[in-house]
Amino acid sequence: MSGDTSTLSWRGRSRSVDAPANVPPATGDGTLPVKIIKVCFLSNSSNLCKNFKLVRCEEGWTVGAVINVVLSSGCVGPDIKFNLCYGLLLKHLKSSEIHWLHPSMTIFELTQRYEQQHLEAEWRYDLRIRYIPSRFMEKFQDDRTTMLYFYLQVRSDYMHQYATKVSDGMALQLGCLEIRRFYKDMNPRGLEKKSNFELLEKDVGLDMFFPKELVSSMKPKQLRRLIQQTFQGYSTLNQEQCMIKFFNTLAQCYSFTQERFACQLAHGWNITIDLVVGADGISQQNENSSPTHLATPSQVCSISCSAENDGRALLTVNIEGGKQPLSVFTSSLAVAENMADLIDGYCRLESTSETSLIVKPNKGRGTRQKLPNIPEHSKPSEPARDATTQKMISDSDIYSEIIEGKASMSPNEKFKISRDDIIVGGILGEGFFGEVHSGVYKTQTGEKLSVAIKTCKNCSADVMEKFLSEAGVMKNLDHPHIVRLIGVVEVDPVWIVMELYQLGELGNYLLEQQYTLATTTLLLYCLQICKALAYLEGLNMVHRDIAVRNILVATPQCVKLGDFGLSRYIEEEEYYTASASRLPIKWMAPESINFRRFTTASDVWMFGVCVWEIFSTAQQPFFWLDNCQVIDQLESGVRLPKPQLCPPTLYSLMSSCWSYEPNSRPKFSHLACSFSEIHRMESEQQPGARRDRPRPHSTMMDPISTEPPPKPSKLMGHTLPRMALHTQQRREQDVKPEWEHKQMLHMTDTLQRQRMEMLMDKKWLEQEERQLTPPQSPKDRPPEKPPMPAAISKPRPTAELDRAGDEVYTGVTAMVKQVVQLKNDISTLPSSEYPNSVKALGVTLRSLIQRVDEILPSLHCSVTTEIEGTKKLLNKDLGDLISKMRLAQQNTVTSLKEDCQRQMLAAAHTLALDCKNLLDAVDQARVRANLAKPRPISLAAEDCGE
Repeated sequence: MSGDTSTLSWRGRSRSVDAPANVPPATGDGTLPVKIIKVCFLSNSSNLCKNFKLVRCEEGWTVGAVINVVLSSGCVGPDIKFNLCYGLLLKHLKSSEIHWLHPSMTIFELTQRYEQQHLEAEWRYDLRIRYIPSRFMEKFQDDRTTMLYFYLQVRSDYMHQYATKVSDGMALQLGCLEIRRFYKDMNPRGLEKKSNFELLEKDVGLDMFFPKELVSSMKPKQLRRLIQQTFQGYSTLNQEQCMIKFFNTLAQCYSFTQERFACQLAHGWNITIDLVVGADGISQQNENSSPTHLATPSQVCSISCSAENDGRALLTVNIEGGKQPLSVFTSSLAVAENMADLIDGYCRLESTSETSLIVKPNKGRGTRQKLPNIPEHSKPSEPARDATTQKMISDSDIYSEIIEGKASMSPNEKFKISRDDIIVGGILGEGFFGEVHSGVYKTQTGEKLSVAIKTCKNCSADVMEKFLSEAGVMKNLDHPHIVRLIGVVEVDPVWIVMELYQLGELGNYLLEQQYTLATTTLLLYCLQICKALAYLEGLNMVHRDIAVRNILVATPQCVKLGDFGLSRYIEEEEYYTASASRLPIKWMAPESINFRRFTTASDVWMFGVCVWEIFSTAQQPFFWLDNCQVIDQLESGVRLPKPQLCPPTLYSLMSSCWSYEPNSRPKFSHLACSFSEIHRMESEQQPGARRDRPRPHSTMMDPISTEPPPKPSKLMGHTLPRMALHTQQRREQDVKPEWEHKQMLHMTDTLQRQRMEMLMDKKWLEQEERQLTPPQSPKDRPPEKPPMPAAISKPRPTAELDRAGDEVYTGVTAMVKQVVQLKNDISTLPSSEYPNSVKALGVTLRSLIQRVDEILPSLHCSVTTEIEGTKKLLNKDLGDLISKMRLAQQNTVTSLKEDCQRQMLAAAHTLALDCKNLLDAVDQARVRANLAKPRPISLAAEDCGE
């Protein structure tokens, strides 16, 4: 079939015999050029003479008419109902050049475009099913011909392209299914006879059913035995069942219902993606992520493609509903045209119409408007946007431009208020549209309310519409932890009036009260914000700007979510695509930075960052990076580190909010339950008393530091006894100077003790590694660390205990030894031995946890929850190590081998550090239960001498 080169020829005749009914007759003298096209198709027959159809057609015919001639002739099969699924593929036999011919293309256009490039005998026309409907196995039940043709097509593609890439077991299954289908009348036990198998092997050939590599790699007897055993599992299936089983089995490793195209987004970043097109519509996928759905076929309005000056082509798909058009660059115009034909074919299939959505581009196409790059630094001349009703955010690197769609808006009549009822006070700050003032609003009942007044300097229609968008969103919200809209003054100058809270925004409040806020209070704030976001989730609304700067403190026990200037409503299971606006890059999820795509899942990511801010004393996330560097770090797997005072269970919950895949992030409803449980457990640890923690400025959170903090889980954990501070949280107006002086002294002692214990923990780990690592020469030895500062506080560190008979300490030491051994051996260790090393770590970890469980009943109950949380974190660390180990095995022979090995070692190191955190928590509980014995002075002095 491929060797036949008699594909095209021209003749003159008055009228085509094979002309379809909808082709008009020739006019004039009745003589038109006639072209003979040889259309090849698939069939069950092995006779090559029956696998093509010669079609006589005039130059005015369309490709769709040629397809209909072949289908109606009966050579493919009878009673074809899904004509719109078929397409015509033009292939060049001496190169890889292919062209999908659009049904509306005329034969004259086809000849002019392609016949001039190569000899007409080098072209071949293949009839293929390109547009596969969803649930095709159900729909094709009424069209057995199309079902069989599609099966033959998929199996042919499998044998030519994918048979050598599947496992031997799958190749045996697929081959036996074809034997059962092809020999439908064979006795179920027919292959058990040697004569039948020899007939199949010699007369037909096993390579008709199995890859040649599989047949040649096995001994004949072994191969025959495997085929006979595998065939028994399918010996009772009929033809239809064999085809369905074949599709289901092959779908595990090969997607035959979708087509994938490598292209670049035509935005400012030119991100390389794969565009996936199928019956469900258009999706995009970048490396190591699942496809993101963009549009269904019914949402496509028009399709166009045009050539660029650099040899590439631009494909543009306009989507209804005001969504951003999809524009991508392809490697060539032929690829863009093939993609356009595919998308248009699925649109025709869904609408059951032959009307095409492809429009030819205008020759004078204007300049495309591209998305601006993320600026590295903000310009002083740019205006700051309003974050909450009572703060001023300078134009720093918090917000960067990524096109802002128009939002509706005119508030309801009940929110219209008169300017005469408002007394304007001082300026609270500068917003994006204008100044924000404090004021007093007199209600209709005479009640006076403290309010914040947002003003708008520019009164143009476009600016006013955007300014009022926040009021339009807030008018429909009613939640105890969401800022309430008071009203709108719609007469120029327009004002938005909302509640004012004297305690201000949460970021400043955390800084002011950092030494008096309890952990339970911080958890309460997180829980309240989560409940507010769960409320928005139920309304199908995305906030897009969740940060401490946008949260107001109503009372010391109540916070409220505000600043809905970026909020948008979305449909169920939909997303919102932003156009050009200034967005908070460092708080945003990867898909929001890359594709400006916002969903509830992206809000979950931002909520996790907001929780990190709360436990980091309002530090800006990724303050050590520029905006343009953030996405590179996120793509490489870097996440915000665990704050010093954040419980391990809470950080594990935060990490789940930062999963790269949006579908892997928890819902706000689930997060609210988790935060409620963590808050309850923290509150029960010290009943009757508040658990306050000091809020020191650690080196990790130093705002003037230019060095990035350590990676997550590599900082010290809960190694310190908890301090009970003053029980009064609100501000005192009559504080005595002596009390304040004592508090400052106590705070200074606490900070120095914590710094000293941090150094002790670090030295302990270095000492353990030094004992297990071969000695180094003086040249290779790292410089000596500065001497340890003298202990200030009276309590001895928990690490300085008598370790005689300490099984927990022994288990942690064993874990460290195995991690160091893995570090030393990984460069020479074969990948097949990775599971054994990880298994040994798992066995040691299980033994360590068992030892902790044995002594847990005797420990102090105040840290039981912390120990349980650390144990869960260890199990998560082990799971991460296993996943990194599998990734390293998969990339043993690739250029990513060393990177995967480093990730594997990093996961093992994290596991060792968390084991140390578990030991610290156990030691802390022993001290409180009076079960710990101090380390002998002689041993301590000996260590100091070293």
